[in-house]
Amino acid sequence: MKKTTQLFACLLLTALSLNTAQADYTLNLMRGVTQISNDVYELHMLILWICVAVGALVFGVMFFSIFFHRKSKGHVAATFHENTTVEIVWTVIPTIILVAMAIPATDLMRKMDDVKGHELSIKVTGWQWKWEYEYIDKCVHFFSSLDPASEKARQVGSGIDPRSVPNYLLSVDKPLVVPIKTKIRFLITAGDVNHAFWVPDFGWKKDAIPGFINEAWVSVDKPGTYRGQCAELCGKDHGFMPIVVIAKEQADYDAWLKKAQTEPDVDLSDQKRDDLVAKGAAVYEKNCATCHMPNGEGVPGAFPALTKSPVVVGDINAQSNLILNGKGAMPAFGKMLNAVELAQVITFTRNGLGNAVGDQIQPKAIQDLLPEGVSSGASACEANAPKQEKVDTRVKLSLDELVVKGEPVYAANCAGCHQEDGAGLEGMFPAIKGSALVKGDINKQIELINAGKGAMPPFGAKLNPIDFAAVVTYTRNALGNKMGDLVQPAEIESLLAAKTKKH
Repeated sequence: MKKTTQLFACLLLTALSLNTAQADYTLNLMRGVTQISNDVYELHMLILWICVAVGALVFGVMFFSIFFHRKSKGHVAATFHENTTVEIVWTVIPTIILVAMAIPATDLMRKMDDVKGHELSIKVTGWQWKWEYEYIDKCVHFFSSLDPASEKARQVGSGIDPRSVPNYLLSVDKPLVVPIKTKIRFLITAGDVNHAFWVPDFGWKKDAIPGFINEAWVSVDKPGTYRGQCAELCGKDHGFMPIVVIAKEQADYDAWLKKAQTEPDVDLSDQKRDDLVAKGAAVYEKNCATCHMPNGEGVPGAFPALTKSPVVVGDINAQSNLILNGKGAMPAFGKMLNAVELAQVITFTRNGLGNAVGDQIQPKAIQDLLPEGVSSGASACEANAPKQEKVDTRVKLSLDELVVKGEPVYAANCAGCHQEDGAGLEGMFPAIKGSALVKGDINKQIELINAGKGAMPPFGAKLNPIDFAAVVTYTRNALGNKMGDLVQPAEIESLLAAKTKKH
């Protein structure tokens, strides 16, 4: 008994001593800054109190029976074998309670999944260990990484007290910016391994899975800065890829968006080798040091060393292609860094970290190595705008010609989700074969393909009128469908032009 008393005394003192340090620590859910997060909180509290009431009743009856019907009072255990009435009662009552709990829970889940009526779409891609944001049709695209102050403080032997860094490990170099009181749809995926996008104030978490798109939405009630983290173990630096969302009034957001859309082009002019090396050190520290280590020695058996590496001290173009396109666990930095940053970090690795090759590569040379359509020296609008091949829409094609042309268009743009045979994936991607939409009004099908819906992207800006007409005709006269109708490229062009003029 004495030892038990001492144990409880120690626990009490420990809790009191941690009171100041744990001032911001809470056990319950937070209400957040969205209607959904508040609804989640209210549902949680409802279910909690139902469980508390059930627990209190069950344990109350149990303890009452144990105490007042104990053997020392002369009570004898009952000897009946069964009681149908009692069994029906204790089956029906829990069923009613579970159904009563399921109704509001199901209703809330439906609300959380309903992205209809969104006013802004943002594609979120998780990478090891950063986030990529693309504002759909807004010509804004950037990567968001751990802020430099936290990056320096977290290094072993840095000598920096993490407590001196504001929002340590919860700040980024480029935050996501959104308008308040606007329904925003998030299209969430990943480029390498599984991640999870989680901002507690939003009231939900969504997995980011390579090759798959999850949807979620948010409408933030008030301006502010809201922080989150990757919530899926994704590798050695899982704990160092925070999320920061800044919600602004509409006017302030519009001003930010205009500035982001008109960022100056990257200067591709030649630079001195010493300048490339000096600036490349910062690029290396931010993007490469995590795996290859700050001194370039790597991690044996996991990440190769850059010091005296045959790749680094070898052909510079081969090294450049590796960095641009990636290999194995190494991501393709051609998508993440602009031509100037790539030239700087490549030159740094060859003339730093214990290497002294003595050469350099210029931004223009890097630009020539980038895949077609990726322009590190252009604005986001120029780099990301879909480019259509100019075609003669006056041409008249037969049904068979359109079906033949539509097959490769379908294979390149649709089969990944709807499958090659049009059977789709149950519960994920609807079937084309026998689809009521495909076998229905052709204009409604054209409108859907043009504008997109849910996880399906809009193809109006991606496909030229001939490809558009061909894939529509193909889906209606192949894949098990035999509608016998068609649409001509000129009709597609007219319909899309009318839609554009209307909006």
